Amino acid sequence: MATHSNSTVLGVASLSKTLPLVCVVLIVLFVFIKPEATAGYGFFERLLFWTVHIGLGLASIVAASKLLRPALGRSMPLVAAILITGIAGAAMLAPVYLLLEAVAPPGPVEEPDSWLDLFAAQGPLQSVIAEFLEVMPVFLAAWFAVNLPLLLARPVFAGKPPDAPQGPGGSHAPSGQSDASPETDDDRREQFFALIPRALGQDIVAVSSDMHYLHVHTTLGKCMVLGTIRDVASSLEDAGLQVHRSHWVAHAHVRRIAKRGSAWECVMTNDLRIPVSRRNRSKVTEWYGSAGNVVSIASRKAG
Repeated sequence: MATHSNSTVLGVASLSKTLPLVCVVLIVLFVFIKPEATAGYGFFERLLFWTVHIGLGLASIVAASKLLRPALGRSMPLVAAILITGIAGAAMLAPVYLLLEAVAPPGPVEEPDSWLDLFAAQGPLQSVIAEFLEVMPVFLAAWFAVNLPLLLARPVFAGKPPDAPQGPGGSHAPSGQSDASPETDDDRREQFFALIPRALGQDIVAVSSDMHYLHVHTTLGKCMVLGTIRDVASSLEDAGLQVHRSHWVAHAHVRRIAKRGSAWECVMTNDLRIPVSRRNRSKVTEWYGSAGNVVSIASRKAG
């Protein structure tokens, strides 16, 4: 298993770090292939044009994903969630693109020759709708490509999967529903565990968010699922602590609190290192030890 919480989405970096790289690659590609939209533009004009358009495009689709993801629910199929957030991103950006075209028209203006051009000429609302219909296919293709790692993700095992999945603390997971009606907290917990492949068990070590993904680490391996760190903190409230806006740790698997320079980290039982934010240090100290007990990694190595 990897020893960093956001070990990878695209095999190199987390999605939040990968998207800027994707943005740069797309800008370079469009600048040099010189599509019709920037016909007659010089190099720096093309660079500015595509930087603004592609940057706004990725920003809007990420914003739509973050805004809509909590409302989509865990039970929604992954493909449907990506489709909805992609369409929402295109809808958000359509009027912005129209404003940009009004300020800086993309290339020579030609007479309307397609049904979309004729439809857009009928009024402002029709123009927005036409712009949305024009950019939506490209948006969806790009958004599905960005989310491809999750669509193709398979659980990574730390060792041989057990014959039966394990529950928190190593106990076997329940095989069926209890006769008693489950409480709300139990129901949320079961919904979260239902997202995790059974072969990875339910003995969770830590969970890290990466935009709209969750990297779930168990004692048996790791997987990627859709969700928010707020969902995790709510579902597994009694079993752990949110030590960072993007990270949650299980009480039972915090080995020690380490210090790397001025930064704090939770060192987990599987050697995973989870960063602790400054605002959460008091909570971490309350649960896992006082600031005087924080061990310096440098001093340990020196000793």
